[in-house]
Amino acid sequence: MRAALFLLLASLLGAQTPPLELGPAPTREMFPLYLVTLPYQPVDPTPLGRGRWQASVVHLRSNTFEFSEVLKERAPTNAAGRVVLTREYVEANAHAYADVPIVFYFDEEILRTDFRLRMGLTDRTDLWAELPFQSHTGGYLDRLIEGFHSLGFEQYGRDQVAQDQLTLVVMEHGRIRFFNQERLWAKFQDPTLGLTHRLVAQGPWRVSAYFTVKPPITTSYGVYRGGWDHGGGLTARWEPHPHHVFYGGFGLVARPKGSEAYNRDIPGGGFRNGGGFHVGWEGRSSPRWRPYLQLLGQSGYLRRLPYQKLDRPSLQHDVGLHWLLGPRTAATFRYLNNITHNANTADMSLGLSLTHQF
Repeated sequence: MRAALFLLLASLLGAQTPPLELGPAPTREMFPLYLVTLPYQPVDPTPLGRGRWQASVVHLRSNTFEFSEVLKERAPTNAAGRVVLTREYVEANAHAYADVPIVFYFDEEILRTDFRLRMGLTDRTDLWAELPFQSHTGGYLDRLIEGFHSLGFEQYGRDQVAQDQLTLVVMEHGRIRFFNQERLWAKFQDPTLGLTHRLVAQGPWRVSAYFTVKPPITTSYGVYRGGWDHGGGLTARWEPHPHHVFYGGFGLVARPKGSEAYNRDIPGGGFRNGGGFHVGWEGRSSPRWRPYLQLLGQSGYLRRLPYQKLDRPSLQHDVGLHWLLGPRTAATFRYLNNITHNANTADMSLGLSLTHQF
């Protein structure tokens, strides 16, 4: 009897908890115009297992300053010589842009907090939901970004506009389609629902298919209600060595028509259907720290328009560090930035997240 108890105790002590699987980073597009619709976003290919749950809180602070090229020559300045767009100026001078199909000016800082919940429906299938809340502010990252650009990574116009302002303008042939300088705090956005099903589990490979849908429950900026955006694709995990895990995948996104204002004001007749991909690496040589690097590519969201680059594809990087607080809990610190510089992505994002499995 004692021998049996000893063997049982030894087996329990020797049993190792499987490494916490965090999956690819949840990199997402934070460009103000594109927050209205569903982006391509990486999905974890590894199912939790029947009856298992995972809860995450993902917070991003994202700064964007992008504008149409025609504004380089036509923009008002304040006493300090920095550009400040006011409603009075836009209303008084909109007619000067009548020859331009679309003019936009986006200068804001967005705080987005996603509450995510995953459930293992079977050993091969997960259900998941994402509940986002967004705040739109002037923020405080402008000085940090200008300091970074002073090292040699210049962005045209960044040091020529007033810092920490919130201004969103969209004009079509000299008509104001959207103007906003009001802050929004913790506004609930459309949720995202999804299903992931594992197709392959062989050796170092895990491959899954996924489907996701964004029900049009609420509005963006209090005005625009999208359609039933939905998407699907394949997502994979490859572990050639215990110290290195690679993630990759691709998918397509369908963006149907939405509300009257949504269909009327989105430039070029509305958002295009699109697609994206991700590739990433995660280091696992340390039991507490896991650095990672991920690239996210997307097709252009809009049709080709004069003086714009909103139809062009984009590429972003997401660099971060997972800190394992326990066998089932991890915190993640992230830095995101654009690589392609086509004036159609957010400039910089800083992120913090907390994940727990139970």
